[in-house]
Amino acid sequence: MKERSGGEAVETAKKTVSRLQHNVNTPNGVRGGGSGGSPFTTVTYSPLSASSKKNDPDAHSKAGQIVYTYGSAKLLKQFNWLPTTTDEGKEPITIDDDVSLGDRNRRTGAGRGKGVGFTIKSAQFANDGCKYMYDSSYDRVMILGDRIYECGNAICKRVALEAVKPKSHEQSTKNNDEPDVKSNSASALDTLLPVKEEPASEETDVDIEREEDRLSSWFEGIKVHHVDYPSSELIRVLGRIVVESSSTTTNSSSGTTSDKQVASNRNPTTSKLSIVDFDEHTLRYTRLDLSKVQVPSWWSLFPGQTVLLEGINPRGTLFSVKQIHCERTLALPRVPSSLDKTLTCVIASAPFTDRDDLLYEKLSSLLVYCSNNPPDVLILTGPFADANCKLYAEVAETFDEYFEKIISTIMSSIGVHTEVFVVSHHDDLVSSFVYPTPPYKVASFYKNLHFLPDPCVFNLEGVEIGITTVDVIKHLIESECTVANVTIGSAPPLGGDKIKRAYGHLFHQASFYPLNPPPEDVPLDVDMLNEFGRLSRVPNIMICPSALNRYVREINGCVCINPGFVDGHSADGSYARLIIQAPDIDEQQQRESQSDSIQPSPASYIACQIVKT
Repeated sequence: MKERSGGEAVETAKKTVSRLQHNVNTPNGVRGGGSGGSPFTTVTYSPLSASSKKNDPDAHSKAGQIVYTYGSAKLLKQFNWLPTTTDEGKEPITIDDDVSLGDRNRRTGAGRGKGVGFTIKSAQFANDGCKYMYDSSYDRVMILGDRIYECGNAICKRVALEAVKPKSHEQSTKNNDEPDVKSNSASALDTLLPVKEEPASEETDVDIEREEDRLSSWFEGIKVHHVDYPSSELIRVLGRIVVESSSTTTNSSSGTTSDKQVASNRNPTTSKLSIVDFDEHTLRYTRLDLSKVQVPSWWSLFPGQTVLLEGINPRGTLFSVKQIHCERTLALPRVPSSLDKTLTCVIASAPFTDRDDLLYEKLSSLLVYCSNNPPDVLILTGPFADANCKLYAEVAETFDEYFEKIISTIMSSIGVHTEVFVVSHHDDLVSSFVYPTPPYKVASFYKNLHFLPDPCVFNLEGVEIGITTVDVIKHLIESECTVANVTIGSAPPLGGDKIKRAYGHLFHQASFYPLNPPPEDVPLDVDMLNEFGRLSRVPNIMICPSALNRYVREINGCVCINPGFVDGHSADGSYARLIIQAPDIDEQQQRESQSDSIQPSPASYIACQIVKT
């Protein structure tokens, strides 16, 4: 592989037609192909900004500093994960002598038997055979309507179950067969029968029932009216949240929530929310008044979200919301009972190089670390060649050749015992400009190299890992309209953690990208997202690289990771390293965990650190 990479560099050097001439003032070590230079850069590329301006010898290096730790310290100490020091920032030192032989074998792969088990169903993920940007506006409306029905049924099912539990408890305490359905509280709708009753035998009652069915529908036994149905009594409506444009919003009372400290970061119109009805044949929508929401004590809404609302609508034009339902009963992560060994994983996200050069210095340093501390799994997320960077237009190679060289250099630096997973990105020069994005392709074959689409969920020795390279967490936080600064006594704010709110939206909406419409720089295909971007259950690990601060959070039994960017440009770069151990559970607990009745804490068998590059 190394000989082939060098041959490609020599062949490129023989090309007479070049978009960028050699710079005689640039030393050979900086140019690609020279001894000690970056192996990612072609010989025809010679940046004026040498690495000396970024690597000040007198400056203190922050590489190797741990900025975030999650999980058991005992689990982290099983492996020697102290950063390797360097004499001149280039040559790594050897492994410490106090490391046990068993740990050293696990790190080098010498004591390994079979490789890491990996399963993925290609039929469930985006591929080159998918057609995109061919869907009509009608198709998009029908797909969004189907999403309302699907999420709405799940939300109504949970509401029906919650309504049955308190009534069953009350019946057992009072020993009364008929529940009391009369209540003057704000949650009076919870006492409605969750199962639709059979129509009466009398003809007049049948006519009334038919008229009622024309104005409402049943979802999992919950009666839901259309959003424009006028009623001075509490009713339920189901639909999708939308944002009204400023030109059509004239009455500020439609979304007034200033008295509840609404966080609106995107634009002033995010508080002007409306709801579109579940009826896919007739356009029905009404404005929302969120100033009188009583349950829950904090709430968060964003465009594209499917919600079940309770309130009144006296004139049919302004729905005064009393209660918001947006959560379903989640399918919690499965315990990786098939995991029989400890896995080490390194997660790194692009950008891998600075804006003003193509030296890929941070990626080279990361590969040196992985060479000295070989993990079982290396996950790299794109873009490897960002289409927004103008420097790639000056490379005298085709984009496919350049990407092939990047992959060849990565695989030459990584041992055969490390499984490499490369996740695509729609902004890459060699990818399709669509989200969901099909996986990359290269001409060479590597046994331990796997290309994954964006987004995807794959199984690694029984551990389900979900990944998306689009910054959906940041987009949701910037687009949401929320009341989160509510405190009860000395407890922290109920909805104050914006990261948990954003991941909660992903899980409860069962989608990798529930926001609609998306920002202009996200080429979202609604049809492909509906087919390839679903979250059927909560995975064990969720990786969402984001421009937000780095974090590792446990949310709904899932370890959610933002590893940061390898080259943070203006900020410090970082990557994440992960240890997954076989959970210590007996046979009875294993049977109970499969039925979701009991779940061990992820911190008991998963540990993670975020390290600066």
